[in-house]
Amino acid sequence: MQYVVTIEGDQAHSGATIMADRRDALYGAALLIVFARELADRFPDVLHTAVGQIDVYPNSPVVVASQATLMLDLRCSDEKVLVEANELLRRQFAEIERKANVTVTQSLSHEWGINPYQPTGVDLARRSAESLGHSYEEILTVAGHDSVNMKEVVPTVMLFVPSVDGISHNEREYTLDEAMIAGLDVLTDVVRRLAEGELPRGSAGDDSPT
Repeated sequence: MQYVVTIEGDQAHSGATIMADRRDALYGAALLIVFARELADRFPDVLHTAVGQIDVYPNSPVVVASQATLMLDLRCSDEKVLVEANELLRRQFAEIERKANVTVTQSLSHEWGINPYQPTGVDLARRSAESLGHSYEEILTVAGHDSVNMKEVVPTVMLFVPSVDGISHNEREYTLDEAMIAGLDVLTDVVRRLAEGELPRGSAGDDSPT
C-alpha cells in the first residue's frame, strides 16, 4: 500500500524563532521517515518500506518548513504482517503530531492485493522456459507493475531476467545480453502459446476471457 502523507506546520525564521515555538513540518517528516525504517526492521525479511519522494515548502535555507508531503510505501507478502504494520503506522501519525506540534493528514493512494498470480499463467511460463532449455526460478515478488492489476482479469505472470549482483532501479543496473535474449525467447514463446490457445477460456474466472 502507498500513502500520500502531508505534514503541516508554520513558517518561521530559522534563526530568530525559539525552538519551543516551532511547528516544523520537515522535522515531522523526518520522524516519519525514521519510523518507516524502524517498522521494516521490526519485521525483518518480510516487510519493505520506503519514502522515495518528498516535497518541502517553502524549501528555503532560512525558513522553518510549513509543509512537507511525502510518498510512503509499505509492501509485504504476509497479509497479517501488513495489517499489523499499517496499524502501527497509523498510531505513529498521532505521535508525530504530538512530538513535532504539527498536523498530519494522509490518504491511501494505492493498495495492492496479496492475491497470488493464477497458476495457469505461471505454469504457461514454466512450460515455455523448460521447452527452450532455460533454467528458471519461481520467486515471490513484491514489485508492482501493471500485472498486479491485470491478474484480477486474465491469467498473468511476470517474467524477470537476472541483473548482475541483483541491482535494480539504479544506474549500475546491468543485465547480460544472453540473459536478455533468454528472457525474450521465453516471452515470445509465452505469447505464441497464448495466441495458439493453450490457456482455456475462463481460466482467470468464470466470466474472464483470455
